[in-house]
Amino acid sequence: MCRRVPVLFLTVAPFISFISITCNQIGMEMGFWTLYPQTYLLILNSINIDLGFNPASGLIFTYMIYFRKWRRWIVYLGFILFLNGAEMTALFFDKVTYNHGWNMSYTFITYVIGLIIFDFYFTLLKKLIHRFPYNYNHYLEIESSTNLYLKTQFRYDRPKSC
Repeated sequence: MCRRVPVLFLTVAPFISFISITCNQIGMEMGFWTLYPQTYLLILNSINIDLGFNPASGLIFTYMIYFRKWRRWIVYLGFILFLNGAEMTALFFDKVTYNHGWNMSYTFITYVIGLIIFDFYFTLLKKLIHRFPYNYNHYLEIESSTNLYLKTQFRYDRPKSC
């Protein structure tokens, strides 16, 4: 694995969770879909999807494009098919039902738009990170050389004891 994957997790997972919670709550509140099993609090119906499945999918999507350097169109096609396949599986097992004219075509369009927005977000984030680089090793070298300089200064400035 790449050493930058923890940074990927800290930057990608919160954004995907936020988008997922927002979209799922709007869709469930407007009655476009219903997730089962139902709970008293509407936000708890989709908690596994919002904080688990969608962020994990977003992390793997980003890892494949930006760190493994796979062709973008292959990753898009694979993830759109995977996400729609997971949605069809949930429909087959009656874990989700569509209402008010919502169907798999709208779900397909939603996933395509979501992946494009997410890819745009990470592209901007990557440009921002490269614009303000934080080279931790550089600061360690400066700190260690400063400490070495200070230690030599104090050693020579001390009065000699008898």
